[in-house]
Amino acid sequence: PLSHCSHFYDNPIQFVGQSAFQYLPKLHTLSLNGATDIREFPDLKGTTSLEVLTLTRAGIHFLPRRMCQQLPSLRVLELSHNQIEELPSFHRCQQLEELGLQHNKIQEIRADTFVQLLALRSMQVFWNYIQFIHPEAFVTLHSLTKLDLTDNQLVTLPLDGLAGLTHLKLQGNPALSEPFTKESFPKMRVLEVPYAYQCCAYGSCSSFFRVSSQWEAEDMAPEEEDPHKRTLELFPGHADNHYDLDADDLQLDLEESKLHPTIQCTPSPGPFKPCDHLFESWIIRLGVWVIVLVSVLCNGLVILAVFASPSYLSPVKFLVGSIAGANLLTGISCSMLALVDSLTYGRFARYGARWETGAGCRVTGFLSVLASQAAIFLLTLAAVQCSLSASCVRGYGKSPSLGKVKAAACCCLLLSSVAAVLPLFSIGEYGASPLCLPYPIPEGKPTSLGFTVALVMTNTLCFLTITGTYIRLYCSLLKGEFSAVWDCAMVKHVAWLIFTNCLLYCPVAFLTFSSTLNLFLITPEVIKSVFLVVLPLPACLNPLLYLLFNPHFRDDFRLLRQKGQDKGSFPQSCRADDMEKSSYDSTQALVNFSDIDHMCETPDSLGVRPILDSYSFPSMALIPCQQ
Repeated sequence: PLSHCSHFYDNPIQFVGQSAFQYLPKLHTLSLNGATDIREFPDLKGTTSLEVLTLTRAGIHFLPRRMCQQLPSLRVLELSHNQIEELPSFHRCQQLEELGLQHNKIQEIRADTFVQLLALRSMQVFWNYIQFIHPEAFVTLHSLTKLDLTDNQLVTLPLDGLAGLTHLKLQGNPALSEPFTKESFPKMRVLEVPYAYQCCAYGSCSSFFRVSSQWEAEDMAPEEEDPHKRTLELFPGHADNHYDLDADDLQLDLEESKLHPTIQCTPSPGPFKPCDHLFESWIIRLGVWVIVLVSVLCNGLVILAVFASPSYLSPVKFLVGSIAGANLLTGISCSMLALVDSLTYGRFARYGARWETGAGCRVTGFLSVLASQAAIFLLTLAAVQCSLSASCVRGYGKSPSLGKVKAAACCCLLLSSVAAVLPLFSIGEYGASPLCLPYPIPEGKPTSLGFTVALVMTNTLCFLTITGTYIRLYCSLLKGEFSAVWDCAMVKHVAWLIFTNCLLYCPVAFLTFSSTLNLFLITPEVIKSVFLVVLPLPACLNPLLYLLFNPHFRDDFRLLRQKGQDKGSFPQSCRADDMEKSSYDSTQALVNFSDIDHMCETPDSLGVRPILDSYSFPSMALIPCQQ
């Protein structure tokens, strides 16, 4: 007959009869692992001395309500990796000290589930579907020191009865964002929470937070954990049964012996998980506000000058205005971050988790990616349009029409929208940090790394295309080709855009590839500064280059002012003369106007000569670009 201790782990046993272990009064330990055909909890009538019961990796769906009546001496119960959906009341298991219910399908913990378990010290309920815990579920658990609720679906955690906890694990509950205080857990030593902001109450120095190696090891491979070994760890009191002393208890004893014990709280706060301010430096704060104001105001002026001016809207000029629209969206996304920093000033930890997981962060990230990608794609289109226009002028005497350029710009906007939408469908992540950017951060989960690398590679390819296209274009100009068909101001402006955007994108690409290779060579504070200031800086500089150095803006602004003053006062012919004079003053080297509304086709096939004859343009001396 079975007596004292029976272990059936690492055996090919798939099924055991329900009454196989009845009436064994001397049986103290029963371990059965991997009997997958067991669907019902065994009937242990008469086995009243059982103290340790391990029944794991089976197919048990429910526990009998009379289980504790049959096992009054039970001290360790390990039922992990089953299909248990509902728990009975354990109130008759008065001697129960260790309870393992991980990897089941439990959805709720009622008020009477653990009532009067005065001896219960450790409870493992991770990897379940727990959505609700009754506010009084833990009230009577006066001896409970370890509670593991990792990877559930908790929204709130009742704190009554948990003041004696020394170890608490709550990671993997994304909806659990409520902050905790030191008063909630006065004896806490190891705390793992869903968000770093919940660790802010336990210190502000990054070195104050350390990771428990024991618990980290458990997280590394929870599926490969040996249930028998875990049972041995859960029950340290039986030396005669060869149970090992729990490593967490040893660690706790060592910490309590120190004069100044520390709390090991993870994940740790840091520059990307700040406790007090989203922008931790006044230099960064002022820099972001300057970028917001300049980008919104200056890009608004560029859009007004380009699209509201009565002067001729060339394809390149249209693309410059479209780039200004994309840069304006960048300014708006930065303004949302600046507003959050202002509203949560000094108490960001209280709102950080809700901001990261909320719709506002997703909208901010969407606008940021949409704007940055649209600006890069439109700049690529502008460079290609200049080169293609030059080739068409040389071959056919005409450049691509504005309608075709608008269609290409719509395609760029569509591609940008697709890139911005992907993180909303879990391809990338906007909520990895409160900056709401899909770029990898130090010590963060690499969930968005593939998306970010693809994004950076695409942008790098665009910049290489832009650079090669413009080098070829400038080589043609240096040879004296197309000397009388170019708007030199716009060619030069696009060149400046290429130079500044390429230069400012290099740090972002460097950080991305450094993250891919796990080579963060600079501090997180500098990385955060790059994302907040350098990344949106082109949205600030692009319009300034147009407003300060491009003669088109001065002419367009003068026409807008005259239009406002002379509206309804002058006949249409006068305004037409002003438009022609402005076109001559600003460009000095425009195409001979036959390329305005036609694609790259032969002149004779389109009947261009009769069309040109119907126009009466003023004569002008075209100055070559080389001059």
